[in-house]
Amino acid sequence: MKKLLLISILASINLYFTSCSKDDNPTDETNGTVEVEFDNIALVDGIQRQLSMVTPGSSDYQYTNALNQKFNINLLRYYISNIVLEGPNGEYFEDKVSVTTTAVKGIYLVDESNHTSSLITLSDVPAGEYNKIKFTVGVDENGVTEGAAGGILDPATCNMFWNWNSGYIALKFEGQSPDSNGGVSGTETLDENSIHGIAYHIGGWRDIEGTAFVYNNKALSLDFDTNAKVKYGEQPHVHIVMDVLTLFNGENDIDFTGNHNVHKPLDGVDMANNIPNAFTFDHIHQ
Repeated sequence: MKKLLLISILASINLYFTSCSKDDNPTDETNGTVEVEFDNIALVDGIQRQLSMVTPGSSDYQYTNALNQKFNINLLRYYISNIVLEGPNGEYFEDKVSVTTTAVKGIYLVDESNHTSSLITLSDVPAGEYNKIKFTVGVDENGVTEGAAGGILDPATCNMFWNWNSGYIALKFEGQSPDSNGGVSGTETLDENSIHGIAYHIGGWRDIEGTAFVYNNKALSLDFDTNAKVKYGEQPHVHIVMDVLTLFNGENDIDFTGNHNVHKPLDGVDMANNIPNAFTFDHIHQ
């Protein structure tokens, strides 16, 4: 009888530790991580070239728009938000947006002058295979608050906020062109007397009929050419490129001799409509 009792106790102990071991060592079915990298490039003659930034006032013009107008780049910065991953078998992950006075989640600021900002890490992604990514270029209503915001939305430090009515600048570009028809205002990198300055601050989070307030944020959906496999121990890396030339050469040709100094939503509609074609899926590292 004592022997049977001892065997029963030992079996219970073994079952307990086996159970704990399973809990403490995640299986392939646990949540994983996905990295999303935004690489800013210039697509010249079908070849991707890394961007070359210049100091303000430089006359080194390395790029040309569709109107054969040369230009260069001092600053390139944009917000990415509302990221969603989808899969062919119903897989779904949403990087939810949360904004407080001290922290921001689900909104990212990609800045060409800070290459670490181009890499976004999505945690706790359910295991499965994903073949599509959705995201917004800009900050929508879920990130625009009348009160103080912290982190990368802090108006005192982000240099991407107009006011509560206009919201945040979705994409900011500053540079020079010899074809610019005058000075610029309200820029980070250029003097207002810079006769060759070009500045495009594109944004707007809501439409108000009959006013200069328009919705210029852009929701994009990109398909992958292969499935990103998410499981414990693997971290797929999704590579997306943003072609800066398409900002000027896409649906609308941007003329530097015309509206070269954009600082409000209505004036930025033409470039805003070029944004969707500027972003493309490139490849996945599994």
